[in-house]
Amino acid sequence: MSRNETLSSAPPSTFRCRHFTMTLSTTDIDALKPGEWVTDDVIDFYFKYLKRKYFPESKKYVYIPVTLANLLTERALDNSTDHLRELASDANALDLTSQILGRPRTIRVAFLPIFGDGHWSLLVYRNQKHKHLPEFLHFNSHLNSTREYHTQCARTALINLLYVFRQNDPSMVISKDSYKLVVKNCPQQTNGNDCGVFVCMYAYVLSSRLARREAKNRASSMQDIIKRISNISFNGPSPQQHRSDQQLSYATKNPHKDSSLDRDDLMWKVKDKDVMPPDDMRARITNTIYHESTTSSSSSHTQQTSRL
Repeated sequence: MSRNETLSSAPPSTFRCRHFTMTLSTTDIDALKPGEWVTDDVIDFYFKYLKRKYFPESKKYVYIPVTLANLLTERALDNSTDHLRELASDANALDLTSQILGRPRTIRVAFLPIFGDGHWSLLVYRNQKHKHLPEFLHFNSHLNSTREYHTQCARTALINLLYVFRQNDPSMVISKDSYKLVVKNCPQQTNGNDCGVFVCMYAYVLSSRLARREAKNRASSMQDIIKRISNISFNGPSPQQHRSDQQLSYATKNPHKDSSLDRDDLMWKVKDKDVMPPDDMRARITNTIYHESTTSSSSSHTQQTSRL
C-alpha cells in the first residue's frame, strides 16, 4: 500500500480556529516540522493570532494577510489612473473581511509577509507622528543570497501599498520620495527552509515589544493624570465657596517624553539574543494552533503528501 493510500484511509483532522474564521489542516501542521517549509496559512494564522493576542481592539496595528501582500508584491508598478484604480479595487476586495486599508491614516504599524522566488521576508510599515515620512523596515533572514531581489520585492509592495492608501484617502501625498526603506540587520537562518519561521519570529518579537510599550504608555498617561489632579492647588476661597474664584495650577509635561522618542529606534532592532532557535519557534506555533483551535475529521478529505 502506498503512503498516499494509507493517508487516504485515515482522514486527517482539521483545526478550526475558535477566535477568528480560519481552518488549518494536518498539511499545515506537518509543514511546521523541522526541515519543512511553512505554508501560507500558517503565516496567516500566526499573524491573526498576534493581532488577537496583543491588539484585539486597536486599529493602529494591522497584519496584512498573505493574499493581499502577494498582490502588492506581484503587481507591476504603474502610476496611471486606470492602473491605480484597478489596484485599489483588487486590494480592497481582498480586504473585505478585515477592512484594514479603508482608513490608512489611523494605521501606525503594519506587518506584511513578503514572498518571492521561494523565500519569505517581513516588511514593516511605520507611520510616526513625529516624523514627516513613513518608514518601511525590511527584515530578511537570508541577506547573503536574497538581499537585492527581496529588497526589490519589498520596494514594490510598499509603493503599491502607498498607492492603495492614496486611492482610499486622496488627501495623502505619495511620491517616490515619500517613504524611507531600511534593510535591517537581523538574525539569519542557517538553512534553506526556515524563512517563514523567521518571518513569524520577527513579527512575534516586534509585536510583543509594541504591546509592552502600549501598556507602559497607558500606565504613564494614567499616572500623569493622577499627578496633575494631585498638583491642582486652590488659592483663595475654599472649594465650598464660589468656584469662579478658584485659581488652578497644573504640573508640567512629562519630562521623559522626549527621551522616549530617542529610544524608539532601539525597539526595532532584532538581535540574536532576542530570538529562539527556529525549531523551538516551530513548536511554539504548533502548540498555539492546538491551543487556539478545535479539531474535527473529514472522511471525504484526501491528504496529498507530495511537495514541490
